[in-house]
Amino acid sequence: MLALLAAWTVSGGAAAGRTDTVAYARSPSTIDGLAWTGIKDSYGVPLSNYIFATETNVLDPEEAAVAMVLGLLFATFMVIVISGIWLTGFVASFGWLAWLDKPLTAVADSLTGAIATPLMLTSAAAIGAFFVAWFVVRGYTAKAVVQVVAMLIVAVAGAGYLAHPLAAVLSSDGLLSQGRDVGIAVAAGLNGNSTPDPQSIVAEFNGTLADNFARRPVQVWNLGHVVDDSPRCRAAWSSAVLAAEESRLAEGMRQCGDTLAHDRIQNPSIGQIGTGLVLLIFATILLLFLEYLSIKIFLAALSSVFHAIAAIVGFAAGGFIYGPTQAFLVRNLVGMVGDAGSMVVLFVFEGGYILVLGSVFRAAPESGLAVIFVGGIVLIAGFVLVHRLDLHLIGGQSRIAEKIRAVLEGRPAPAGGASTGMGQATIRQWLSPGHAMGTALRFAADFNGNPVASWVFGRPNPLMYYSRRMQEMNYLNYELLRGNVPPRTAGSWMARLTLGKNAHDAAARAAVEGFDGVNARAAAAAMTTILTLGGDRADAMGALAVARFPPAMRRWAAEAHARTVQSADENPVQYGPLAQAAAALDLAESTRGWGGAVEQAAHNAQFAESAVMFHRLTPRPLGSTRGFEKDPFTSKALADYNTYQDFLNAFGGTKEGAAREWATQSEDKRRYVGYTLAERLASKAQQYERTPSSTLLAEAMDLKNKATYIDLALSGTNIGPWTN
Repeated sequence: MLALLAAWTVSGGAAAGRTDTVAYARSPSTIDGLAWTGIKDSYGVPLSNYIFATETNVLDPEEAAVAMVLGLLFATFMVIVISGIWLTGFVASFGWLAWLDKPLTAVADSLTGAIATPLMLTSAAAIGAFFVAWFVVRGYTAKAVVQVVAMLIVAVAGAGYLAHPLAAVLSSDGLLSQGRDVGIAVAAGLNGNSTPDPQSIVAEFNGTLADNFARRPVQVWNLGHVVDDSPRCRAAWSSAVLAAEESRLAEGMRQCGDTLAHDRIQNPSIGQIGTGLVLLIFATILLLFLEYLSIKIFLAALSSVFHAIAAIVGFAAGGFIYGPTQAFLVRNLVGMVGDAGSMVVLFVFEGGYILVLGSVFRAAPESGLAVIFVGGIVLIAGFVLVHRLDLHLIGGQSRIAEKIRAVLEGRPAPAGGASTGMGQATIRQWLSPGHAMGTALRFAADFNGNPVASWVFGRPNPLMYYSRRMQEMNYLNYELLRGNVPPRTAGSWMARLTLGKNAHDAAARAAVEGFDGVNARAAAAAMTTILTLGGDRADAMGALAVARFPPAMRRWAAEAHARTVQSADENPVQYGPLAQAAAALDLAESTRGWGGAVEQAAHNAQFAESAVMFHRLTPRPLGSTRGFEKDPFTSKALADYNTYQDFLNAFGGTKEGAAREWATQSEDKRRYVGYTLAERLASKAQQYERTPSSTLLAEAMDLKNKATYIDLALSGTNIGPWTN
């Protein structure tokens, strides 16, 4: 709230009026940037001087915030109103036509001097005479007569036209001015004015629009009602606005006895913000309708001038020659006159709209906001109606031109009018707001789908909503699918998934390098590493595929590992790595003779991998092992025994006796026994994996049995070589 208060104070929103307010000599809500338009209401007050008066307490941040919002809404509203009224009056007054008169006349005179030469006229007439002779020879007498008459008309009318090409259009009594005056006169007559003066009516347009769209709405918005009904309050309001002093306006309302208006100035409310929004929206619609009509009028005038310039070519040469060139002159003459006629209809619309709306405002001054609200809703359909009317006028010109062309060519006119020519090619159609917007949208759509736009913006469909983010997502997905993880995606679940997959793939490739190529041993090692990293067997098989392992090798590597883990879970051996090594050895032995080569290789490799892992995880002696290999206890622990009971008999006959004897030995000696067995078993397993034989298998079985006997005997104690 303090920030809002500071902004309001700096912007000058608090006006003088009480001892706790800030005073300004001139209201900052005036719009000096639009003073050049010279738009005044019917009382002579410039709209650029209009103010929205509020007196806010500097100690009340809520009031200050409301006043600041009202000031912003008011400034926006006034910019729209002033711009709209100025454009409407400027187009209706034809002031812009005076700007174009000299340059366009110079262009027309230059074109006439370059084209309308005796040689050009003689050549064109000779070509036209050839067509007449051809029609006579072929027996088309009627067509020859029509062509002779057309050439005579072009010659007679062209002489006067080429002397002053644009006089018929741009002069003070030309087609454009006459069309405007007739339209305004008709509109005024329909509004009850029996003796309308078009010039004075156009001059009053700005004042009428200013009263209807600015003066009365602003008074209702700011003061709660129209204060012009009271002569004293009207004068006070006008003088205060002319001086652009908010404090003077508040004091003037108090002195003229309008306490309601004075209270509204001192107590701005949130409700006024709602009123401002209604005014801003619907007054914009009403003014846009006027601007739409003004643009249509401007384009009709511009099109008429364009056809007048183009007709120079027709009168200088093309009108004498039968066919398309003669039709070109006809189309331009019809267009020149037809566009001026269209201005009559459009000015009837615009003038009637302004005058009738002014009558409605005057009849219900206290309901000005209601008129704006209802009128805005109704005129949404008015845009469509005016657009359709304009299309019908253009189509009518096209049909007239086509009928005249058909008469000159001696053929029936088409029932549906012209399919080409002035229909879609007219400048009025191409530059109309609706057509221009549609063309712009089509161009934007074509540009949006163009490969050049994709290269320029670095993404497909650059104008589409979310295009940049979609491209970013596609790029990141592409990088992640390639296994790359851009830094900005490191925290996403997909990045974590990709990093995990990258680790799995790296493990598979490392196994290939570590075991000299793609083979069963590398597959078993990769399977172990990937599962250790947290992946599952499906992840492992995918990584093996990336490392180019054959499908059968991948399948049996996963199968051998799964069988080993399942068998180890059912083994009574307590130490997990030993249980897996024992289970892998049993499975390798069971696949001999009946399993396929790939299956046997997978189980042999899994046995080697499990034995190596058993050896790698077995605790080593911490101190020196000198003399352990010849120690009686070591020799007895590593001796061969046929059964588990034979092993127990060597250590007292029971588990308890064996545990007591083992407990008397040092920890390093117990570790020496366990590590020696693990080392020997790993060595035999790797030899067997490389060159399977019954001898190596039997030796491995013997080592496995020794290790399992020790584990079983010492299970549940803390003195085993692996589990202590």
